[in-house]
Amino acid sequence: MRTLLLDRVAIFVDAGYLYAGGSHCIAGESKRRTELTLAVGPVVSFLLTKAKSLTNVPPLRIYWYDGALSARLTTEQQLLASSDNVKLRLGIVNAVGEQKGVDAKIITDMAELARNGAISDAVLVGGDEDLRIGIELAQAKGVRVHLLTIHKSTSSTLLRQEADTCSLISETDVRLFLSVNVPVAAVAPSPNAPPLGTHVAVPSTPAPAVPSFESIVQSYLAELTPAEKIALEKAISVGSAIPHEHDGRLLGRSRAELGRDLDPKEKARLRNELKSQLKK
Repeated sequence: MRTLLLDRVAIFVDAGYLYAGGSHCIAGESKRRTELTLAVGPVVSFLLTKAKSLTNVPPLRIYWYDGALSARLTTEQQLLASSDNVKLRLGIVNAVGEQKGVDAKIITDMAELARNGAISDAVLVGGDEDLRIGIELAQAKGVRVHLLTIHKSTSSTLLRQEADTCSLISETDVRLFLSVNVPVAAVAPSPNAPPLGTHVAVPSTPAPAVPSFESIVQSYLAELTPAEKIALEKAISVGSAIPHEHDGRLLGRSRAELGRDLDPKEKARLRNELKSQLKK
């Protein structure tokens, strides 16, 4: 018995490809995740609008595939998980930073939705040749697959040949939702400060046993770009937990100042201080 396909489109996003291809498109090289900020609202809107223009059918949802370093989500992952019409699907990131299990999840979901007649169209954002099998399985059930690749990114020729249609995400489009974090400029030295290399005698005073958590958080937040700070605040508001990349860097800063790791109670105080300052 032939399965009746519903007129709906599902969007499948390989986040690793989106970050790597997007950063290469706007910066000329692949940047680390910590050097990038993804605007979740704009990327969701862009994908839904693009899918509608390609298929003219209503969306089922966006499936977002990414790797997870630990049980804690990143800033963007927390925001995506709480977004309407988005399903976050996580593989793992191994010890050398490679994503594992992501391609398999994309292929499985695409094939299952097609087999169950849940979609008539699929929009795939990716470039890995291994995803060909997912396209083939979906097409075998009558689903049309539309491939979206990023301008200047590396994508498989065989993958493009397999898709029903191929479109480019332009540099202008990428800049709508992805930006490179520009480090906050260092504070200029005081005009009364002695020249570099000048020895200044400083009275010997014992260092405080415990630094101020308030000052640690203030200095950390001062180094974030406005986009990073806004994303962090939103992520905590929807997920309560501090995203793991910020948590790790904040604990590292405290460790450097203290010369030791914080105990569990101190970690809780530091995290609460960050949440408190973000609410101000």
